[in-house]
Amino acid sequence: LSLTGYNMETAITYDIDAEVADPGQCILPAKLFGDIIRRLPDGEVTVVVSDTYKVSIRSGYASFNISAESADDYPELPDVGDGKSIRMPQSAMKELIGGTIFAVSENQGRPIHTGVKFEVESDRVSAIAVDGFRLARRTYHTDEPTGRTLAYVVPAQGLKEVEKILVDGDENVSFTMGQKHIMYQIGNATLI
Repeated sequence: LSLTGYNMETAITYDIDAEVADPGQCILPAKLFGDIIRRLPDGEVTVVVSDTYKVSIRSGYASFNISAESADDYPELPDVGDGKSIRMPQSAMKELIGGTIFAVSENQGRPIHTGVKFEVESDRVSAIAVDGFRLARRTYHTDEPTGRTLAYVVPAQGLKEVEKILVDGDENVSFTMGQKHIMYQIGNATLI
């Protein structure tokens, strides 16, 4: 089962192991669906979508019925292409983001300062943020050469979402730079 959310700026897809009897897709109201899932008792959850996009959600003693829409109306996710991805431990990426994002400007008058600049060189990845008064820089030295030299700015709002998903561990996060978008792959989650 793949769940996707997209606000025309940040897209996230999360894959969940599920037993799917009849493949299909639909658009569910995100806030309502999230509220329902949080209130369900522990145990197996069954979701059934009819041909008229009526959705039945059941778990244990709980049962909910909501309406959905056709997935044909959902906007296309940005295409990052199939560039070479760069890998690093999740804990290192979390440190890069957490150590710089506090210095991001909230002033939309200088939009370039509302993000974190990443510099990728052959042996290191650096994150830099500035708000006009503060400057924060963190650097991660890679064990294996990245084979690339890049510099790009990622909006702070997207990085906050990446930071929420990251764990303090040695599992890898990979990121791929496209023409206008960056894609992070963290476990079962993909964020663009």
